[in-house]
Amino acid sequence: TPTTAAVASTGEKALDTTGNSGHDGGRMLRKPTTAHDRNNSPSNSAREGGFWYADFDTPWLEAGCLNNKLPLPIIDLKDRPNYSTQLECCKAAYAWQMPGVCLSQLLPSPPTTSATGSGGVATFLYPDNSSTPLTEATITTIQAPVQRRLEKLGKERKQRRIPRKPRMGLTNFMDPKSVTLRVPKNVEERTQLLALVEETQQTFMQMADVAVADGANAFRVVYTQNEEGAFFTPSEILIEVLKPNPECRYSVTVTSHNRYTGTAMLISETDTLVYLWKPIFPGQYEVLVHEINKSYGDATPLIQPPYPIFINEGPQAGGAGLSMLEDRIQNMPPCQTVQDRTNIYSHWDGDWIGPDFQLTESLRTGWSFLPSSETMNCKLETFDNQAIRSIPEKTSIYIVGRSVERGIFLSLVDMMLDKMEKKMLKKSIIGKCWGRASVTKGNLQVMYQDFRVNAFEDPTEPQFIECHNDKLVKERGSSFIQNATLVWEEIFQQEEVNWPSVIFLVTGLGAAKFKFEHHVQPFVSMLPPNWHGTLFLGDFEFSARGGGLGSMSQYEIYLKQINTMVNALNDPRVRWIDGTGISKEMRMYAQKGEEYVARSQHFHHPCLRKDPDNPKLTAMVVCSNVTEMVGQLLLGHALGPKAEFMERVKQNPTPPDSAVTWCTACPKCMIPFHITPYPKMTCVDGPIVAKTEFDDCSVVRSETVNGGGKAKDPSLCPDSCLESPAMSEFGSETDTVYVRQCPI
Repeated sequence: TPTTAAVASTGEKALDTTGNSGHDGGRMLRKPTTAHDRNNSPSNSAREGGFWYADFDTPWLEAGCLNNKLPLPIIDLKDRPNYSTQLECCKAAYAWQMPGVCLSQLLPSPPTTSATGSGGVATFLYPDNSSTPLTEATITTIQAPVQRRLEKLGKERKQRRIPRKPRMGLTNFMDPKSVTLRVPKNVEERTQLLALVEETQQTFMQMADVAVADGANAFRVVYTQNEEGAFFTPSEILIEVLKPNPECRYSVTVTSHNRYTGTAMLISETDTLVYLWKPIFPGQYEVLVHEINKSYGDATPLIQPPYPIFINEGPQAGGAGLSMLEDRIQNMPPCQTVQDRTNIYSHWDGDWIGPDFQLTESLRTGWSFLPSSETMNCKLETFDNQAIRSIPEKTSIYIVGRSVERGIFLSLVDMMLDKMEKKMLKKSIIGKCWGRASVTKGNLQVMYQDFRVNAFEDPTEPQFIECHNDKLVKERGSSFIQNATLVWEEIFQQEEVNWPSVIFLVTGLGAAKFKFEHHVQPFVSMLPPNWHGTLFLGDFEFSARGGGLGSMSQYEIYLKQINTMVNALNDPRVRWIDGTGISKEMRMYAQKGEEYVARSQHFHHPCLRKDPDNPKLTAMVVCSNVTEMVGQLLLGHALGPKAEFMERVKQNPTPPDSAVTWCTACPKCMIPFHITPYPKMTCVDGPIVAKTEFDDCSVVRSETVNGGGKAKDPSLCPDSCLESPAMSEFGSETDTVYVRQCPI
């Protein structure tokens, strides 16, 4: 545990403890007014019982709200936050108080989010911290205090924990937020805060011991100092998951409210799972561990409440502290200017920095990805809406991939259009297209082509049909690899002036029948020698479901594999993006939010976020830090270094035509899958509009046979194939999909 002196020396910016807007957390540990001052207050009697206030004279974990305690500690109403009701006071001053003492004092019957039986008797066991010292692990079944964020230790339920409610307004999951204790600048208050952190940590350790003794799982945090002269103390944090369920996986996230989010990597698998995390700046963080079972629809509960940790500067930092982050930005070149390292993105390594730092190169949410100076050693430049609309020369970006990569396309569309042009994006045919879609505004065109690489055939083997569960997804006579090749040829058969500046192409790495020599090399070899763009290659590790949930050793094998392949391609125009590295840090903030970690492979999700500078404007309708970051990366390679690009804009002051044109060739139904070269595109000038027709795909696929009016669905898998063993499986948005490939 950090020392009191170390805490006092960090000088960190205050962080919020309540999850509200306020400053109550900063005053929570404030030294109370003296008894002499209270008793001599001329207006003390006038305030008796007129409002509620926090009991600062009692330790925070044991305190509640008061309105009639004499002598009143308040001389002036501004001296301490005060509230009109006891409930309002508890929610503001004691939000997330572990023992739930404040809310338990509400009369006549306190509200509760805990499961209780008849008569208010809990149906689970919990430590009774109100009647026994924290050093004892007494267990009781008395009436459950409300708002206890303790583990459900009963064996009668499969889910032993109370799933944590979304905090800080995370219902839209627009960007990562967390709740941590406020770090006061005052030395005395910081000392008191440290005592509170230590007390809370001891409580959590007891909870873990009790849970493990009862056969449940829990986690504990271990501070280590493995680097001599490290910049931070501790230099590493180990998170040990005790008694892990062998049928589950665990996601370990470390957050600091509006400042940082990251994940810990699994480094050891025995009876205890050990995860490693390294801090990048001093201050207060919290550790969250989610349990992920094999049922795709289930919530992913925290196995115990968030655990607070405190990081101090080491002597090596020399007081530099947070300024080291700015140094990393100032001293690194733009990533798109690094031409001599084709594997620059083949180990995606760095840190997500929050809006509190107000970094120059930030996304629309205020979050920034800061690449590591040891691996990538470059910086990601960002282009705002005005810059995108001012592009002086014709530019195009093609996204060729799955629904995951479609999120990159949608983020780019969201960035380039104004409020009315993109208002109906979610409800339009573009929002979920299983074919081809493009949007053009000014000099920028972005295009998406659905590319089912997981079903690519080996051209040297006989053709087959493919079934996913009971659905036929690849029909007789169709060849995905042949059609994909025709689509690729089509891109470069147009006039050279229309060739894309950047292409993002997903590969089948991770699919059951992936063959590098058939599914990657031929596409790269077909690139025209006179094409001067950049080809980004991705793979199935780019996913919010699985990215980074494996062990560090598995990650190292994957990194070696993609680096070997990009070196074998030997083309300076090609970059292979590390899907695990780019996915793992934002895993908790994917499409379904932090209560459903790794339940969706998508990062992007529809949203409605207002422009903070002009509330009348809609700033975002597609929310995802990950897909927007990749979109900015592609823009950087398409437009060049930001400084040079802005100079070109100045030299071409006449803005390009701002009209919008969007074109689609999207099948009515996803199944059976299609890769269609030379599709007939339908184009519309003007804002994107919502779909007006909605098809029942079971009707679309049905046909009448034998003249008797009996309908059947031709997309059903033939019985002979359905009876064969599955060759592989993967998770969809709702279930496990079993893949069968049967010879024709």
